[in-house]
Amino acid sequence: MWLSCEVHGGVTTVSVAGEVDLSNAHLLAELLENVAGVRAPLVVVQLAEVTFFGAHGIEALVRARRLLTERGGKLVLHRPSRVVRRVLDVTGTLPGFEIVTRLPPDGVDHRPARPVAPGERGS
Repeated sequence: MWLSCEVHGGVTTVSVAGEVDLSNAHLLAELLENVAGVRAPLVVVQLAEVTFFGAHGIEALVRARRLLTERGGKLVLHRPSRVVRRVLDVTGTLPGFEIVTRLPPDGVDHRPARPVAPGERGS
């Protein structure tokens, strides 16, 4: 899995790429919890490059959405891959997320996701 996080104005953009599974979903969860903890008004999670998405990834998104909502913020998913959409749909969690195809003007993330652990394929 590869992650990156940028803040532009009131928008925090978290980019995720690769496989989100049991071995690494805790890293996504920790990042999203940290972002939610700083009272970010809007968190955009870019998921277009996710190739596998397991139950722990769903849990990370649901928990972050709840934390942000409790603190007056909002979490949206930007262009989730077909894999992510299918998993969210099958589990019945898709309707709970706002899906966007365009980023807010001050939420443009120009940097690609990067590995969260050393290695040729990420973790």
